[in-house]
Amino acid sequence: MTISIEIPVTRKKETRRRVESKKRGITLSVSLGVIVSFFLLLSVAGFHAFLVSAQQEVDSLEFQILEGRAYSQELRIEVAELKNPERILIAAKGRLGMLPPPTRKQIKPISNLATPDGNPFRR
Repeated sequence: MTISIEIPVTRKKETRRRVESKKRGITLSVSLGVIVSFFLLLSVAGFHAFLVSAQQEVDSLEFQILEGRAYSQELRIEVAELKNPERILIAAKGRLGMLPPPTRKQIKPISNLATPDGNPFRR
């Protein structure tokens, strides 16, 4: 058993308008939500790309620091080898033809002499 009620035509039109306006409001809300979500996801992706590029730059700088430290250590070892006095003597004698200076006698001061009477520098 079904009951049917006859609604006047003007009320039907008003009801359709209300339903259509509700649909438009829902459609507008959903489309606005989709647009906002799209921009939020796009900004998150852009921020993620920025973080990845910044991390790559940090990694590159850390690698350069490690290379610099290794090179510095190699140079310190080379300086220590070049400062060796034995190597310097061998290079001076062999390659440069240098000879050590001859030994010389040192004159010793004589402290047993008596000092002159009076002032010898006086005029």
